[in-house]
Amino acid sequence: MAVVQISKIQIRRGQKNSNSGVPQLSSAELAWAVDSQELYIGNGSVQEGAPYVGNTKILTEHDNILELASSYRFASDDPSITLSQPRALLGKIDEIEVSVLDFGAVPDGSTDCTTAFRNALTELFRNTDDKYKKVLKVPNGEYLFTTDLEIPSNAIIRGETQAQAILHIDNRNIRFVTAAGTGSNSFSSSDRPENITIENLTIRRANGQTILTGVRNSSFNGVRWKGEYNLGISPSSIVLSTHPAAVFWNNTVAGIKVDKIAFNDCVFEANEISVKSNQTIVTDTAVDFNNSKFMINDTALYVNGVAGQQNNWNLEHCKFEEVGRYVWYSTAGIGTKFFRCDFKNCGNQNNTADNPSWSMVSFGESGNNLVIACTNDRQQAAGIVTSETIPNITEVYNSDKVEFLNKNISQIYLSNSFRPVTTFSALNNYITVNYVLRLGVHIRHGKLTLLVGDDLSKLSFTDSYQYSDNSEASEGGRIMSNFEFDAELRDNDSDSGIETIVIYYKNPISTGQTGNISFDVTYGV
Repeated sequence: MAVVQISKIQIRRGQKNSNSGVPQLSSAELAWAVDSQELYIGNGSVQEGAPYVGNTKILTEHDNILELASSYRFASDDPSITLSQPRALLGKIDEIEVSVLDFGAVPDGSTDCTTAFRNALTELFRNTDDKYKKVLKVPNGEYLFTTDLEIPSNAIIRGETQAQAILHIDNRNIRFVTAAGTGSNSFSSSDRPENITIENLTIRRANGQTILTGVRNSSFNGVRWKGEYNLGISPSSIVLSTHPAAVFWNNTVAGIKVDKIAFNDCVFEANEISVKSNQTIVTDTAVDFNNSKFMINDTALYVNGVAGQQNNWNLEHCKFEEVGRYVWYSTAGIGTKFFRCDFKNCGNQNNTADNPSWSMVSFGESGNNLVIACTNDRQQAAGIVTSETIPNITEVYNSDKVEFLNKNISQIYLSNSFRPVTTFSALNNYITVNYVLRLGVHIRHGKLTLLVGDDLSKLSFTDSYQYSDNSEASEGGRIMSNFEFDAELRDNDSDSGIETIVIYYKNPISTGQTGNISFDVTYGV
């Protein structure tokens, strides 16, 4: 039946929550709840055409429309999905994510966001109701911090994109607290930060640090720490033991040691020191770096430790590029492993590899410290020589085994006297060089083995090989069997101490041919 006239409008008012709620209204009767600011209209009777007896709520500015949308159902318009259940839309949205913007953060780079982050982290991850332990989303933008940021146990913080979700800490620190809010001065083995995940954002810093002291079982995924360091800054101005690092921690009590920390797909860019650990106790710690990149650092990783501590750190598929001094420097510790890592332009304070001043990796003590299946550009750039007076600074110092896979190549000329071709560090006790010599169309494959005495005064040198021709009387046999290597210990840096091994070759003019040699190197102490 169409509405043809309005004969009477009835209006009630009162407090909705004073007793049992809004009473049954007559057809078209209005009721205003003054306490809850809600408006209702009576349905009327079924005989009049109403679908059901009751009251209909009218939306006003005071209503939460999401609370009223109770009929959301996953894939409701897809006939292949029939078993999903209706539910409140508000619950669905809260389930998806919580943004730090919901707590008042303003990502404009000038508004202090410390309080907004603190409130979000406290109410989500220190809440006794686990249903509110959501992922805290950080939308793209720059978030300024004027005081330290504290992150509690169980926090999951995820940026929208790594490059554009920026936490600008400048000289402030990021610290970690327990679920109860306990700070680092009161950590115990049963009350310490743990199970924290931070991912897909940039931490922009000057001297501010991400301080992991006391943290365990936590990971950083796709995080970039970006500082203000430039290559060429004098190393004397950067004291490793006291200078701040992008990521830092102390290990002074075994019960709260930093342990089981993973850095996956992270970037450490333009930092004087990217990662630093101070340790005063003999205990084992497990730290993993996977598919991460260190670029434009003075020192990438520094461990100030004590003899015998287990640095069970694994660095796999990581890239180190333009690291001015050290990729790794430790005063003590055993058990560190580099596997399938790449080193480029490291150890010389500029963007080349041909004139190094420092070892790329320097272990404070030997003991299961390994650099395996790695590649680097320094042997080719600085080790291939035409002068026997060039000193050699080892790429890796004090490692039990170093294995570089990349092939180094040098031209071979005709010479009736021994001519230098490459250098190695005499500070490694053993060196093996697997080589392929190509002279004309002939090939010789061999292995040079060099052993250096502890006092650096004796050198044992052997060359075992085979070549493509079967007879020494053949052309290839004469060429390859008359080709010789030799090795010599030298003091090339004029400090009255042996530091360099020079490898020579002789390729007689009367029997030889020009060509090249390619080789890879394994060495250790």
